[in-house]
Amino acid sequence: MHASGLSTILAMRRAAASWLPASLFALLSIVALCTPATGRAQTTAPAAAPAHVANAPATLRYFNRDIVVLRVPFFGNSPERRARVAEANIARIIDEPGGATVTYQNVPQGVAILMAGQLVTVLVPGDRDTLRGQTMDQLRAQTVSRLSVAVDAAEQARMPQRVLQGLMWVAIATVVAVGALWLLHKLVLRVRHRVDAWVVRRLAQLKSESARQMLSGLIASARGLARLAMWLIVLLTFEEWLRFALGRFPYTQPYAAAMTEWIGARTAGFGSAILSALPGLFSALLIFLLARLVTQAVRITFHGVESGRFQILGVDQQLAEPTRKIVTVLIWLFALAMAYPYLPGAETEAFKGLSVFVGLMVSLGASSIVGQAAGGFTLLYSRTMAPGDVVRIGETEGTVQQIGLFTTRLRTPLGVEVSFPNNVVLGGMLHNYSRHPDGPGMWIESKVTIGYDAPWRQVHRLLLDAARRTPGVMETPAPFVAQAALSDFYVEYVLRARIADVQQRLIARSTLHANIQDAFNEAGVQIMSPNYEADPEAPKIVPKTHWEGLADPSVPTSGREDARA
Repeated sequence: MHASGLSTILAMRRAAASWLPASLFALLSIVALCTPATGRAQTTAPAAAPAHVANAPATLRYFNRDIVVLRVPFFGNSPERRARVAEANIARIIDEPGGATVTYQNVPQGVAILMAGQLVTVLVPGDRDTLRGQTMDQLRAQTVSRLSVAVDAAEQARMPQRVLQGLMWVAIATVVAVGALWLLHKLVLRVRHRVDAWVVRRLAQLKSESARQMLSGLIASARGLARLAMWLIVLLTFEEWLRFALGRFPYTQPYAAAMTEWIGARTAGFGSAILSALPGLFSALLIFLLARLVTQAVRITFHGVESGRFQILGVDQQLAEPTRKIVTVLIWLFALAMAYPYLPGAETEAFKGLSVFVGLMVSLGASSIVGQAAGGFTLLYSRTMAPGDVVRIGETEGTVQQIGLFTTRLRTPLGVEVSFPNNVVLGGMLHNYSRHPDGPGMWIESKVTIGYDAPWRQVHRLLLDAARRTPGVMETPAPFVAQAALSDFYVEYVLRARIADVQQRLIARSTLHANIQDAFNEAGVQIMSPNYEADPEAPKIVPKTHWEGLADPSVPTSGREDARA
């Protein structure tokens, strides 16, 4: 405030206090305060600001508190100048001895705010918050209340005992907060040691490696969540300590009040959101519970189909499990679609955008997975093969172990498990040796080439005799021989025999080949494989005395000589 303005006020008070009415005296004081000082001080005034900036609303603050917002000029003084002059008046009055009681007085221009009987500022009708429908009485009451609180806080801040009391409370709060965090740390360590000991014992009891890995992953996730919860508790403790410490000192009490208001607003918002979401959550939960009941009924029904107790719509034991999975997925998808509008935030743009993003990711990344699943269902419902069938996929022959949702697994005769993607199985050639109108089992065959000098009837008899000697060969349907080709040097004979146990096909085939060799050697009929261009000097047969690999000196060795053209 300019010195000339203050001297003018004091002079007017001394001259008019004895005979002027109080209202007129207040008006003259307002005019003196708001009149710019003349003389040398004006020569150093800064350049005038633009009109829209100079007339912008300004907040009157004192002792870190908002008192009132001055919105319009008054007697040529901008709102900013009015606010700064009022702040100077408050500081001056506070420094004077005696109490500084806040009062008000109605004047023709509005309401004069007084402290210890001295003018602070004048509130005019233009200072009201018209957007909220504020009246002059409300503006005056709010200003007087806020200024009284600020003045009381300023007077208390000057008391040394109040500062010492605040420091003492802050020290006690610090000790309590540090002690609570220390106890939390000790508790977390004890719980972690016990959990680690339990995990070690549990892992030692598990025999499955996949179960161990799953348990380890769950424990790691639980530790991460516990660590996050611990840090949240630490942050909450620090926030409460800071709010309590700021509230112990008059100057920083507004900060504590702002923190309390913010936390209260967030808590109230969360509580309101939770309460408003409860009906929707209840509806969604009811839908999911009904879906679970339906899926349980479907599971029980198809379990009966799988066990052979009954049949539904042509679904047999083989198709019971995949059909149950399809029906279960459809039920849950329908339940999700029904419950989606009841989920909290389902109508927000963020939730809709997330749904579109997830759908796009699934569409782009899961196209091959969907194709594999469709191939698996096609294989199951087309009944091309079934678990236990002996099939050939490409160059791989084996027993079908599982027709999964994405892959088909075969086990080769050597015990090797081979997995084929379902779309590969559908796109290639599949030979199923277990499917025959004659019933269960499979056909095995053996091809031999015999020279034209051997009677074909004798060859048929020898092949059928070898088949009858082979364990596991079925009598019905009976084995038979087909002459596949009349080649240049020999006749191709194919022996086909049926076995009941498809898992023994390699052993049965090997035994059949051995019996064929024995039968032809006993009959002295030479098998003409590999190819040859001329007859050897001696027939290529093995005498019975040499079948065990032991040479007999009494038997001529001409039959074992290799005569090649």
